[in-house]
Amino acid sequence: MRRARPLPYDTMIRAAAIALLTLACLRIVLPFLGALTWAAIIALSAWPAFVWLRDRLGGRKKSAALIVALTLALALIAPLTLMVLQLADAIPRAIRLLSELSTMTLPQPPAWMTGLPLAGPWLAELWQSAHADLSTLFARVKPYANEAALWLLGEGASLGRGLLELAVAVAVSGVLLAYGDALWDGFERVVARLGGRMGGELPELIARTVRSVTTGVVGTALVQALLAMIGFAIAGVPGTLVLGLLCFVVAVAQLPTLLVWVPATIWLFYSGDTGYAIFLGLWGALLVQNIDNFLKPYLISQGAGLPLPLIFLGVIGGLLAWGMIGLFLGPTVLAVGYSVFGRWLAQEPRRAHPGGGGAD
Repeated sequence: MRRARPLPYDTMIRAAAIALLTLACLRIVLPFLGALTWAAIIALSAWPAFVWLRDRLGGRKKSAALIVALTLALALIAPLTLMVLQLADAIPRAIRLLSELSTMTLPQPPAWMTGLPLAGPWLAELWQSAHADLSTLFARVKPYANEAALWLLGEGASLGRGLLELAVAVAVSGVLLAYGDALWDGFERVVARLGGRMGGELPELIARTVRSVTTGVVGTALVQALLAMIGFAIAGVPGTLVLGLLCFVVAVAQLPTLLVWVPATIWLFYSGDTGYAIFLGLWGALLVQNIDNFLKPYLISQGAGLPLPLIFLGVIGGLLAWGMIGLFLGPTVLAVGYSVFGRWLAQEPRRAHPGGGGAD
């Protein structure tokens, strides 16, 4: 006998119950969604290192996951914590500096500038004019100092919250690594159920894209740090190695590297090294800061095996849409869409029988 088909009302009630259960689960997880997403990204990126260490430890997954998590904490959280503490110490001084704008003056023009043929006297006069107008300009800007101070305090609080979220993500990533095989098998099953024949390659594509983004971010940060160190060494800025390391940490955190080289440029300027200050400012603006826009998408596209324009759109669009986490989500989402669309186009369309029906 055939089984009786469920009544429409029964189907609607079941669908509503499943929808309510799904919404309740999402509501519970929502406060931790950012940290969980970061944990998944960190676990996918660290998976090859975890597998290598697990094999060296005789298959002890939990020990390998603990070592990887502690290493990540030392590599990511410790430098960022030091940077946040330094910023917290610098914010009061920056606020005080903003409140003292009207008393600031320009140094005397450098000798090499005034000695330039033809343009020297004109540049010296322009410099003196700017020196005379500077106090008036700073007096006009001073009312906005309070707003700038509040903005600095808000940014400092945001950095603190982000650091806490990163710490939670690193801890959760250790758990994901320890149980990674079972979790990955479940993820593949879910994607296969949702994607059908098109879903078989998507999990590997997602993992490859996330790891390529990590390679692009770290590789670009290394290049930026090296370029910054070269600029600091040429300009004679002390602490070149420490500033280069700070530049690397800032670049990995997807903060502008001008947080490092602009203060060094200002220090050179007020130390009387105007020529080196101009050089470092141009070096930082043209090379250190801008190379990020081109090198990062290129490195990501090479690892992911996807067209460079697609990765470029994913990186820039993801950053604009979701912030730093969009750097990973943007290319991954576009990679999945590109793959699904390509597989759909590659399928042979069903063609009608030439006779319009069955055989005679």
